Amino acid sequence: MITRRLFAAAMVSLPWAALSQPLEPFPGITVDREANRIELTGRIAVEANSPETPEVVIEVIAEAGGVRDHEAIVTLDAGARQVHAALLLLGLEPGAPGRFSLDGERIDPTGPPLTVELRYTADDEEHTIDPAAWIVDRETGESLADRSPRFVFGGSAERVFGAETVYMAEAEGAVVGLSTFGVGEPGSGIETVGMAPVMSPDSGSGDPIWIARPGALPPADTPVTVVLTATDGDAASPDRRSDRP
Repeated sequence: MITRRLFAAAMVSLPWAALSQPLEPFPGITVDREANRIELTGRIAVEANSPETPEVVIEVIAEAGGVRDHEAIVTLDAGARQVHAALLLLGLEPGAPGRFSLDGERIDPTGPPLTVELRYTADDEEHTIDPAAWIVDRETGESLADRSPRFVFGGSAERVFGAETVYMAEAEGAVVGLSTFGVGEPGSGIETVGMAPVMSPDSGSGDPIWIARPGALPPADTPVTVVLTATDGDAASPDRRSDRP
């Protein structure tokens, strides 16, 4: 697998003693095994504070490669395969990404639970936020955080197109999901870090249309760090002591 090769390359280049210290196996990624987390640098992808963009639909929490930067909160500096490899370096084994079966059944992602936080600086003060608090139902104003979403390291599928093996999260730009884009049999899932319960990006599905909470996000291009922390328990109830709007 491509991600295993990336993992092996990162391991070969690192002294074993370094594994007990924070390390940077790829540009834009820090692996902190002591704290059980990885940190991903990026920037706010959308402008949600302008009268010209009163409703910014959010379908992905963190994307890579600019594929979904019009509908993501954060665009990452690293690629999706590198995020996958960094989670392997943390000692985690992926489960399976979420998907919709061909008959429409919703299949939640499985894998090690993770908490997802965003860290950024505003007015010379550092803030840490649960990104779900920045996302609301367009019709009701309900916060995504009120649904206590769960995040897991499902690991994206790989597909072969001709002579090329494609890591689907890279192709689709869906690293930390909100919506689930995979449709089909096992092996068709997309998001590296998936959200449960599975929600569709299709406006006709009956699921909410999620938008950026008006006035909550920092301006577009604000530097932000995505923090993915492995948890031993249930990821449905992460620590909510982070700043809330």
